[in-house]
Amino acid sequence: ANVVTLIRQGRCTLLSALQQQQIMMLECIITAFTLSALSLEGARSSQRQMMASSWLIMIASLSFSYSKPVDQLHRVRPLNSLFHPAVFLSMLGQACIHLFCMSYAVKLATETMGEAKLQEVVEFHKRDDEAEAAAAAAIESGAEEEEWDFWSMWEKPFLPNLMNTVIFLVETAQIIAILFVNYKGRPWMNGLMENHSLFLSIFLCVALVATCAWGYFPALNTLIHLEPFPDDAFRWQVMGLVGASLVGTFVWDRVVVAIFAKPIFSAMVDNAKKTTLNDLKPILMTLLKVVGGVILLGSGNILLWIGAFYAYRRFFRQPSA
Repeated sequence: ANVVTLIRQGRCTLLSALQQQQIMMLECIITAFTLSALSLEGARSSQRQMMASSWLIMIASLSFSYSKPVDQLHRVRPLNSLFHPAVFLSMLGQACIHLFCMSYAVKLATETMGEAKLQEVVEFHKRDDEAEAAAAAAIESGAEEEEWDFWSMWEKPFLPNLMNTVIFLVETAQIIAILFVNYKGRPWMNGLMENHSLFLSIFLCVALVATCAWGYFPALNTLIHLEPFPDDAFRWQVMGLVGASLVGTFVWDRVVVAIFAKPIFSAMVDNAKKTTLNDLKPILMTLLKVVGGVILLGSGNILLWIGAFYAYRRFFRQPSA
């Protein structure tokens, strides 16, 4: 039994390490291309945008690394090398799909903005850089004291523009697609629907992108420096790129696995067939707890906190054996 447990833990560790390397490489490629595209047009990302997306992505990444092995040892072994065709070709295809979607998004945004708007963004950032250089010179001379805190970053001046908004939404969706596609889960470790924090963070990120694209909450878009889209046709084009990144990379990865690692693909399909609607109940309960916790913390009522804690201990916690 100890040997079987050791093998299960080893397979889970091996698969987690392999998937983390895939995710790291793909995220680096997307981030490098995004920064290059913004830099070439004289633009940059907003501090608020990076904070908004990083919180949920950080939760998803942490949840990814805390996966647990399944209870039973499966007869199929996981892949153990990045240079296996099923892994290498999958990463290559995913990178091509993401880069194509991002390059098309940049072209779409720049053509819609026009030269005048792009030049306005460039001039704004030039003035901001000059102000920062003057402030840094004052700090070096001792005329002012250096202050770095959360609010100084949050209140940093930024000019919302269409290109920045499009790149932010597409990039966020692509990073979530990388986590979603490359998390294999069963039959060696808990599946995506069993990893509640990972599933919910991915779902919330996709919901955030759709909500911001359609502008359901204008105050939220203003808060994180997003420019409204000019019309529905433009909006559907951007969401089409988001869908292409999510669906296209998923289909490509599974096709490559089916061709070059057929036993693994068969094992994944067999486990997927066992999924039922009852598997959604634990996720919904976790979602309700998270929403309830946010509402309680936002109320600021200590008595309500105590009552909720008592109710949780009374109705949700399992009795000790």
